Amino acid sequence: MKVLSLFSGVGGFDLGLENAGMETVFQCEWDKHATSILQRHWPDVPRWGDITTLTGRHILDHAPVIDVVAWGSPCQDLSVAGKRAGLSGQRSGLFHEGIRIIKELRKETDNAYPRISIWENVYGALNSNKGADFGLVLDEMAEAGAMVIEWRVLDAQYFGVPQRRRRVFVIAVFDPRIAANCPDPLLPLRQGVRWNPATSRTTRQTAPRPAEESVGSSGHRMRGFGDYTDDDTASAIKARDWKDATDLVTEPPILIDRSAFNQGVNAQYDTHISDDPVTPSLVARGPHAVATTMAVRRLTPLECERLMGWPDDWTAWQADTHRYKQCGNGVASPVAQWIGEQILNIPQ
Repeated sequence: MKVLSLFSGVGGFDLGLENAGMETVFQCEWDKHATSILQRHWPDVPRWGDITTLTGRHILDHAPVIDVVAWGSPCQDLSVAGKRAGLSGQRSGLFHEGIRIIKELRKETDNAYPRISIWENVYGALNSNKGADFGLVLDEMAEAGAMVIEWRVLDAQYFGVPQRRRRVFVIAVFDPRIAANCPDPLLPLRQGVRWNPATSRTTRQTAPRPAEESVGSSGHRMRGFGDYTDDDTASAIKARDWKDATDLVTEPPILIDRSAFNQGVNAQYDTHISDDPVTPSLVARGPHAVATTMAVRRLTPLECERLMGWPDDWTAWQADTHRYKQCGNGVASPVAQWIGEQILNIPQ
């Protein structure tokens, strides 16, 4: 499957989907520091800077086939760490530009492309403006032509990286054949719901209530999976407060088996005492990440990359200030890879 990457950052989403077997064919990112990293890792992929001036026609001129749109529109106005202006905010309001691109692509291709959209955002997107913003996200996907819409909260710690990083992923399926073959659920982990827009076309004012039986405005019933908590902690690396959120507290002692990545949510953590007196910190070199002894210090940029499941030195030629920011704003690649694998498993 060929991927259009919007709000690409440094390509964490793109990397994960490519590891699953997809191909990135177009990127859009406005930050010049992030763009230089994209250029290094994807030198032959066409890209654009300002999404507000990007058109579906321009994308198709460079990449005639767009199977998947992968995008994580800015989270600052949705995060509990921000002012919570929601989708009307200057940054998070760019969500509407992503929807515009999807609609333009569908119009230009007579609804052939894109076939799937994968939208990622912070956990706080679920309750921004008392859920109305998330309801709008689902409604906009439906208005764009989605036949199946499913959302899940996925935590990076269950995919082989040693940080708690919960993110909302919304999968919207536009292709009728893929929609007909979608398993229910498509992403069988954590909390979430499946919404069938065909039976819930009326615009809804609030998002479905997670972990409860929820009813859309048309009466279509949905059930959440798992438990929903009020804990809105972003992660070990925070996108907004990246300057002061990169301290590492290493407590006695945790061994995280990175090989458990392929086991998804079934990954189990075992305790382990390290005899290494020199490195009382996060060690992700090799098959394990080990936190040993009690200490507090700032994570290095390299350690932050490893927390995101990125290759070592993915951002190495940038100043540390930019590297911390890029890690905080990025997508954990192992989570994206798992999502990509579930999509590729759908009979087409």
